[in-house]
Formats: sequence, structure tokens, C-alpha cells
Amino acid sequence: MTNHKKNKVIIWGLILLFAILITIPFIIPHCGFISLFAFIPLFFLENYISTNNVKHKFIYYYSSFILFNVFTTFWVWNASAVGAIAAIILNALQMSIVFQLFCYFKKRLNRKWIAYIAFVVMWLAWEHTYFNVQISWPWLVLGNAFATSPYMVQWYEITGSLGGSLWILATNILLYFAITSKKRCTSIAAIATILIPVVFSTLRYSTYSESDDTIKVLAIQPNINPYDKFGVLPQYEIDDRFIELVETNISPETKFIISPETFTYNINLDSPESNTSFLKYQMLLHNHPETKMILGALTNKVYHTTEKPSVTSIAAKGYWYDVYNTIMLIDSNGVKDYYHKSKLVPAVECTPYIDIFPFLGDVFEFFGGSRSGYATMDDMKPLIDESSNISGLICYESIYGEYARRAVKDGAEFVTIITNDGWWGDTPGYKQHFRYALLRAIETRRDVVFVANTGITGFIDQRGSVKSHTEYWTEATLEDTVNINKVLTPFTKYGDIIGVIACWLMITVALLFIFTLFAKNSRK
Repeated sequence: MTNHKKNKVIIWGLILLFAILITIPFIIPHCGFISLFAFIPLFFLENYISTNNVKHKFIYYYSSFILFNVFTTFWVWNASAVGAIAAIILNALQMSIVFQLFCYFKKRLNRKWIAYIAFVVMWLAWEHTYFNVQISWPWLVLGNAFATSPYMVQWYEITGSLGGSLWILATNILLYFAITSKKRCTSIAAIATILIPVVFSTLRYSTYSESDDTIKVLAIQPNINPYDKFGVLPQYEIDDRFIELVETNISPETKFIISPETFTYNINLDSPESNTSFLKYQMLLHNHPETKMILGALTNKVYHTTEKPSVTSIAAKGYWYDVYNTIMLIDSNGVKDYYHKSKLVPAVECTPYIDIFPFLGDVFEFFGGSRSGYATMDDMKPLIDESSNISGLICYESIYGEYARRAVKDGAEFVTIITNDGWWGDTPGYKQHFRYALLRAIETRRDVVFVANTGITGFIDQRGSVKSHTEYWTEATLEDTVNINKVLTPFTKYGDIIGVIACWLMITVALLFIFTLFAKNSRK
């Protein structure tokens, strides 16, 4: 075998090994521990490429992350081919740029370990920033790898998911050093970095107890094909099916009925009673006056103005209107409170930065996306009720841990996530989405009621354990108890401290690196 062919075999073998190892925790239950050594092949790849002066190194790093993204999120293709291609290419590109910067630092710094610290800082800063920009796809934040193994990360109540990202990167680096340097102290440090969080988490998992303050909640999974939901199946049939499921399964103790996302549509926020579906739900609640409903609906607000009132407003004859993806708390008297989805899927539910770049509306519309998108609220807020306040997350919002904790900080005592996960078919997508809710439960120490139209509906306790759940693509109802909690975790109080620190450290590292390069050039 020639050196060229040998190089190709080794390089692509390491690329494939990394992609497989880092994918497994996102796909297979109880395999989160694999992420603690998944990056080792990537570090060996970087060392091999550097040592042998292999050309086009960025292509190999990019290929590694492309495969990771393809293996874990290929299912997006079922909903949008363009969206899948964009998400995979752009997400992998950002990961590759962070890794390429690490390689750049490693080549130019005398103390190589500083480059590894810089890599951790840059990666964490990127993940934190990714949660806070309009064009984001933080589905593959490294800390999410433990969604299949929540018993390993009970300390997310302190750090949030970026604590898991830090743990993964630090452990991989220490294990790589232990293998390459064969120093005993490095091996001890690596073992300690693995065991200490696991031991703490195991103890916390086994000793954590919830209060006895409980309520009963009825979750409805109507199992309506999302592609038949609007314009194919009549809304009155959907409503009648829902009401029948409720009436058959409701109990005198039921405090809340929860529907999936966008279960009905065209509810005017100023006059909801003008909507036939809304009137039916009100009548249902009249028959059960002690029960309230948490309803997913497309709502709208009308503006009788000549000028466009907002970036997202849509023109009609003589007026403008905004459309919202809303979660409503209603009782027999009407709407008690509501929240509009505000973390929107780029290109599908919103056109990012359209206020700065208006032409993007035409671009996204050409590729089948949204021109104006849904209108949003300024921030997350709880649904206020006298019996218990609720954090209502809508679909994609549930992967934003730092954002999701805000309603809990403002008084929410349990969390509900309403979604429609049938767009992707029977793929890992809906399973991943459900599992990420386990992390939100740990971070906030709130029970989570996850209600899907065609995915998995389930109840999750405050340790991130699944109490009960339905099967995929089945019409079902699920009633279970929810434990109310008022105690705030450190993560709920203070948010993503790790990400904030990483961002400041990254700025410091960048300035120091520039200063070092300037000093070296001055001495020449």
C-alpha cells in the first residue's frame, strides 16, 4: 500500500470512528457515556494530519462534522429537503471552524495544552451564542448527548446542558493526553473527571424526592396526520375527535386538559368567541367547571392601520394582521392567559433578520420557506393560574434550556411542552425531541408534561425519569399526576453561567493571542 493510500485509509477510518461514536449517544438509550471518549479519534486525526503534512485538512475536519450531523439529524429531510441540507451544512461548518481555530492555535503555541483549553472555551462560547441568535439549530449541543442517560447528569440543575458539553470536552482531552503521554497523573485526572460527576449524579438521583403537592393532568394525543391537519380534514371533525377523547377519559380530579401544538387555528385574540372551535372547547369546560384547558392554536391579531405595524404583519383588505403560534390557558369563562412561541424555526416559521435584510423574505419564499413568519413575544412568561402556574413551551423551544428556564424563574410550577412531531415520520427525530424534555426537567426540577399530536406523549418527573408515555402514531390519552414545585435551582436562578464565562474567556484568549503574535513579529 502506498503512503498516499495508507493516509487515506487512516484518515477516513478516524473520521468515521469519530462520527459513529459521537452519534451513538444521541440515538441509542443509556449510551451517554460514549460521548466522554468520542472526540479522541478526532484529536488523533488532527495529530496525524499535522505530523504528516496532509493537505486540505479543513475538508477532513468538515467531513467529520458533516457525518455527525447527517447521522443524527438526517430525519429533517422528511419535513424539508432544503431545510435539512441547510441545517447540516451550516451547523457542521460552524463546528469545523471552531475545530480549525483550535488547530491554528495548536500549531502556533509553544504550550500545546493552552490550545486545548482554548478549544473548550471556543466551543462553549459558540454553543452559548448559538442559543441567542435568530439563525440557530442547537439540536446537537454536546450536553444533549446525555438526554438518553439523565441519571448521569443530575447536576444539570446547577450547570444546565453546557455543563455536559464542558464535561465531554474536558474528559476527552484528558483521556487523549493519558493515552499519548502515558503519564500517571493525567490518567488519574481523567478517571477523576469521569467518576466525580457520575457519583454525585447517582447520589442526587437516588436521594432526590418530590413534594406531595400534586394535581391531575389529562394529555391528549389525537394522532392526526400533520399533513392532513389544515385544509384536508375539516376542523369540526378534529374538534369532535378531541372532545370525545376528553369526555371518555376525564376524571373529577382532572385540573388541566392539554392539547398538542396548533390544534386549531384562526382564533382572533380580541374576540376568541368568534371561533367555532373555541366555543366548543368552552362548552366542554362548562360541563367540567373545575377543569381548565391548555390549548395549542394559531391565533391572530388585527391592526386597523394604514402603515405596516410590525415586521411580521401581513396585508389584507384595509387592515393588517399578525399570526402567532400560541399556547392558551382557557376556562369556561374564556381566555385566562396566553403565550406566543418566540423561538421560531429559521426559514420555516420566521425569516431571520428580515428587519435588517428585507430581501431574505424573497429568498426563503423561493425555497418554500416563510416570507414574514409568525409574530413573537418579547420574552418567555408563565401562564398564570390560581391553582398552579405553568411554563408553556411550544415544540422547538424546548431545546433552548436557558430560555426555557425563564418562565420557571418567574413562577411556573410545572412545565408543559406541546408539539407536533409527525412531520419527520418514524425516525429518531421525535424520540430525540422527547428525550431533551428530560433535561429540562432536571435543569428546573419541574415535572414536564410532553404532549404531541403524532409523536410521544408522556409525563416526566423532576429527576428526568419517564413516569408514563404513549406509543408513536397512536390515538391515545394519558392521565397522570404532576408534582408542583416552587423551589428554584441554581440554573433556573442564574442561567447559563458556563456559557457566559466562556464568552468572556474567548474574548480574553483572542486578545492574548493577538498580543502574542504582535510581540513575536515585533522581535523579528
